[in-house]
Amino acid sequence: MVMKKQYDAKFKAKIALELLKEQKSVIEVSAQYKVPQTNLHSWKNKLVESAVEIFLPEAEKNKQLKAKEEEINLLHKIIGEITVENNFFKKKLKQ
Repeated sequence: MVMKKQYDAKFKAKIALELLKEQKSVIEVSAQYKVPQTNLHSWKNKLVESAVEIFLPEAEKNKQLKAKEEEINLLHKIIGEITVENNFFKKKLKQ
């Protein structure tokens, strides 16, 4: 079984920034670091797509964070309800 090589975030960022500078082609960078070209394209695209978040005002970031926290709380509540129902039905089946 072939294991995929794991790359840390610092390495990915370094390579993605190098690609954005366009001083070397993807083929050259791929050969230099022995990383598949598909990974390089993916890392570069991810960096470009997430760059907007760096420049968002703090209020917008906090708003997005609060929305995610509310979603997590709702999901925890649903999990709790389903667990209670599941336990109830398990008890009923044993009777």
